[in-house]
Amino acid sequence: MRVQLQLLAFVAPLTFASPETYGYDPVLKHEHPGQLFNHVSSKSKCIGGVLTNTNSTGKYETVGGTNTYLAYPPGKPKNEKKTDVAILYLTDIFGTQLVNNRLLADSLALAGYFVVQPDLFNGDPIRVDQLGDPSFNITEWSQRHPQAAIDAIVTSSIAAMKKDYGVKKIGGVGYCFGGKYVARFLAPGKGLDAGFTAHPSNVVADEWKGVAGPLSIAFGELDASSTPAQRAAAEAIFQSTNITFQTNLYSNAEHGFAVRTNLTDPQKAFAQESAYFQAVRWFDAWIK
Repeated sequence: MRVQLQLLAFVAPLTFASPETYGYDPVLKHEHPGQLFNHVSSKSKCIGGVLTNTNSTGKYETVGGTNTYLAYPPGKPKNEKKTDVAILYLTDIFGTQLVNNRLLADSLALAGYFVVQPDLFNGDPIRVDQLGDPSFNITEWSQRHPQAAIDAIVTSSIAAMKKDYGVKKIGGVGYCFGGKYVARFLAPGKGLDAGFTAHPSNVVADEWKGVAGPLSIAFGELDASSTPAQRAAAEAIFQSTNITFQTNLYSNAEHGFAVRTNLTDPQKAFAQESAYFQAVRWFDAWIK
């Protein structure tokens, strides 16, 4: 079965701050700090807000040998280790140490999901304060965290979710860096049953071709890491492989908008919250 939905978010024209406002770095030109939405809604009810200046409410445990942030749905005791469905949250390069990532995991939990967010970088994420540091070398950082190492963490996390928590269906969420691994682990037999990714980066054609489970993608119009040609190529692959997929394009949304953006801009705030709704509705449809 193939499902394709496309959405373009329009609001009144606005004047935007310059990229320098968000601390862009010449090397990390597609990454920037920002804010997380301040109110969200589930499918069935409104939920209280999560703010960037609040504390995350989950806890850290070792899962599959990796330090992991766990977020629990309302009413589920934090010592309860059995659940049928769960979300594996694969972060951007800022890792689980970025409060935005933890708060977004908390928000997915508020929608009724147990969320597992492994530390993909073993305590060595890129820090926001490194964005403007001319001495920071992203090539050296990437070499410390090769694809094989990330694959191993994702594999062990999935195995532990099934063995230790009794999870029967796993939805994979991936932002930026993590989007590549959602695609990789939506291949047959890799462990994910459905996937959502926002502004995925460095995904190659063969990884898109390998996707077998339902996949939803939130693209940003201004994201230079996902050009119109790249978006069209991905959609053409999904059509040729006949998978169930959804692609939404959000106008004037930059790379990283689903995790961190300028919330004083109504258009960007709308895009961020809508990407969250997109993920929740997708998983409600395909793993619940």
